Amino acid sequence: MNGLLVSPCTRPPLLRPFSSPATRLLPARTLVLRPLRLPRGVCASPPPPRAAAAAASAVGGLLAPLEVGLRSINLAPLRPPVAAAMSAAVRWLGVYREVLLVGVLFSWFPNIPWDRQPFSALRDLCDPFLALCREVVPPVFGRKLDLSPLVAFMAIDILIMILRPQPRM
Repeated sequence: MNGLLVSPCTRPPLLRPFSSPATRLLPARTLVLRPLRLPRGVCASPPPPRAAAAAASAVGGLLAPLEVGLRSINLAPLRPPVAAAMSAAVRWLGVYREVLLVGVLFSWFPNIPWDRQPFSALRDLCDPFLALCREVVPPVFGRKLDLSPLVAFMAIDILIMILRPQPRM
């Protein structure tokens, strides 16, 4: 039975390839399928996955070897470390968002000594990212209104939404 296992069941019969005059008009690897006739009450179970992939590549499936190769890779050991890294990145971005908020709020007060600690550390943490956001949205009204913190907070929130795992439904 060409690698098919026969067992009694009520499933509909499988299809099997055969040559017909119509196949001469089609490309060389294309086959026409017709129902396989088995005794009543007996049905053929599908071949194992490797045999099915080999049959698909023999019929002309170009992606079958790639699919077999991808299915043979076990991704289960990678899921916990990747999830842990994404969770750590989300937490780090949340902390950085809070530090950025404190830095932006302190920037409203002109008499803060930015050359002393802890304010110089706060400025060292916040200014590179805000400078990058200032290149996207320059200050308006003659440098009176700086909208770069809005862009910075939106960028951080978008990254958090991308990295946060979605609940399964």
